Amino acid sequence: MTRIERVRKLSKWLIFDGFADNDADLAKKLGYSKSSFSQIMNEKVPLSNKFIETLCNANENINKVWIVELKGSMLKSTSNLLSNREEKKLIPLYDGVVTAGMQETAIMDATQLPAEMIDAGDWFRDATAAMRVHGDSMYPEYKSGSIAALREVKNKRLVVYGQDYLIETSEYRVIKRLQKSELPQNWLACSVNEEKYESSGRLIHEPFDVHIDDVTRLYQVLGNVKRNQSSTIIHASRA
Repeated sequence: MTRIERVRKLSKWLIFDGFADNDADLAKKLGYSKSSFSQIMNEKVPLSNKFIETLCNANENINKVWIVELKGSMLKSTSNLLSNREEKKLIPLYDGVVTAGMQETAIMDATQLPAEMIDAGDWFRDATAAMRVHGDSMYPEYKSGSIAALREVKNKRLVVYGQDYLIETSEYRVIKRLQKSELPQNWLACSVNEEKYESSGRLIHEPFDVHIDDVTRLYQVLGNVKRNQSSTIIHASRA
């Protein structure tokens, strides 16, 4: 690997190890702006010795020689825990999931372009992707800002009614609880939030039909993870 490739790997390790929450947070803790950090990582500006020094000082176990002289291993000492961490499965995190039915617009970025790679954790070893949740139609089971761990379903016939799925069409991307529809080629997409309009008594997030052929991607929701913003506590729940 080149120096910049090793810098990228070390940056991801620092985030994974808990030194920072994400690239923006890592840049801040290293004393760089988000844009400056991004330019370095994307080789828009030269990789400086100062940046390498700052990055290596973030953790006393980092082996500076690994980057500067391209020798040895990334860490001075590797415990079983660190070795196991590096072997853990990383999955793509996509942004733009919306759970509020048609009341919000989903960010329909191509799913081939993840925001970052994250560790699925021991509870979600079978996850193939993760997406951030927005909206409140599935509240309180999926809170806005949490991350849903997902497993892609290739065969639509394997849908289990009463389970939660992320449905992606050409128009929207939503997490819903799928039930059997009265229409033979449809699924009934249901919300968990039973909040109603005071004036009419109708559900704010009403169930709606989705034609199975309109679903371009389907993911089973394995569970969700949320972080307490004021601490390093991670709350995970398995579906």
